Amino acid sequence: MDNELWRWVWVAVAMVMGIGEIFTAGFFLLPFALGAVLAAAAAWLDLHGAVQWLLFFGGTTVSMLVLRRFMGRQDRPDDLPVGANRYIGMSGRVVEVIDPVNNTGRVRVESDEWRAACQEAGRIEEGSLVRVVALAGTKLQVEFVEPPPDDYVPHVDPTAAAPSRDAPVSPADHDAGDGGSDAAGADQPTAPDDETATPRSD
Repeated sequence: MDNELWRWVWVAVAMVMGIGEIFTAGFFLLPFALGAVLAAAAAWLDLHGAVQWLLFFGGTTVSMLVLRRFMGRQDRPDDLPVGANRYIGMSGRVVEVIDPVNNTGRVRVESDEWRAACQEAGRIEEGSLVRVVALAGTKLQVEFVEPPPDDYVPHVDPTAAAPSRDAPVSPADHDAGDGGSDAAGADQPTAPDDETATPRSD
């Protein structure tokens, strides 16, 4: 069989394998299509039939190995977790008592604070060391590691600052202040009238 006929044979094989790959999954037929393309190119260059078969089998084998490695990489989970998932396995410090009864609890991991819950240990006091084991919605699921150290300083919420001196006074406080002023004024003696204090001279 001359090369002119082999050209169309390899082209037909490549087309059949390529169309078959469209309707199948797993990239099983694609390596054969690529190998047939290489063999067709060799036939168009008038290379010997043995070279064409060598390119067909070699191209098919190499394509299978490359595609298998690519598919295996796609099936693996991401090596670097994103978002809050990166905290899983890290240790943090409890900045608000974790209490499942009152639904409270916050932890600080690195420089971020998150709502936290721990179903196994129950209540975990502030300052305790915990480890993040999972992410549940917007909460970090943690496990107890060790109690707070002796020199632990309680966490102070910066938003809970003392009220300003310029804060507005409520009407109740204003009325109470007026009442107090009236009462204070009532206790003070009133000055006598000039007419009653000074006798009128004829």
